Order: sequence, then C-alpha cells, then structure tokens
Amino acid sequence: SIKAGADVTDKGRFETELIKSLMVSYFDIVRKNVKDSVPKSIIHFLVNQSKDLIQNELVSNLYKEDLFDELLEESPQISSRRKACKAMLEILRKANDIINDVRDHTFTG
Repeated sequence: SIKAGADVTDKGRFETELIKSLMVSYFDIVRKNVKDSVPKSIIHFLVNQSKDLIQNELVSNLYKEDLFDELLEESPQISSRRKACKAMLEILRKANDIINDVRDHTFTG
C-alpha cells in the first residue's frame, strides 16, 4: 500500500511537471505572438493614419474651384496628338472608301 501511494505520487508529480511544461510553452508562444504583433499593429495604424491625412490633404487641394479650369485643361501635346489622330482617321476612312470603290468597280465592270 505504501508502494502504491508512492507510484501515484510519482505519476501525479510527472503529470504536474508535464502540465507545467506545456503551460510554459504555451505562454512562450503567446508572448512571442504578442511581441510580433505589436510592431505590426503600430505600423498598420501609423500607415493608415498617414494615408488618411495625405488623402484628405490631396482632396482639399484638388477641390479648389478656382483651379478647376486649369486642372481640366487639355495639355497642348495631347491636343495636337488628338488632332493628328483625328486627321489620320479621316485619311484612312477615305482610303478605305477608295479601295472599296476600286474593288466594287473591278468586280462589276
């Protein structure tokens, strides 16, 4: 009976040490996760706050009515390129019409 009591005590001691070891490991993991997440959270909030401040500043600078005409004005380079493309389109349409007329004239004549 004394031996059986000693066995239970050894078993209980072993289980207690195992549980203690598992809890220490668990808390080490939790501590590491918290330690890793704190800088990430700080950076996240700093970046989001900075993004919001910059966006608000940009929007407030963009929506000044006295700048609308200037901001919406087409640049001279874009305007000349658009006109050149429009002229080229007209030339290509005329060339297509001529080709169609020649083709139709050749087949019907």
